Amino acid sequence: MNTSLVALVLITLIILLIPFIVFYKISNRKSKKQCTVFFFCYLICASPMLYVVIDDTIKQYKDANIGMGIGIFLTWFLTACLYLVLLIFLIIKFKNRVK
Repeated sequence: MNTSLVALVLITLIILLIPFIVFYKISNRKSKKQCTVFFFCYLICASPMLYVVIDDTIKQYKDANIGMGIGIFLTWFLTACLYLVLLIFLIIKFKNRVK
């Protein structure tokens, strides 16, 4: 497996994990069920990239792997959406505190 691919996967997974941790920390109710839901949502968001990386490692494609690009792009798109939702959520929460 290519070391730059491993670095990309690890960086992406860490960056994707940050919004879930922040959502959990700022939520009012912290329960085991909520933690489980956040964990499964994290796995769902990370699964396209993890699948294509594992698939590329097993099959060793010799030509361009378009599926890998789409899987990584989809994971980064979901990450960007999570950060956007987190930003909106934090702005609303900040405005409610100021009042």
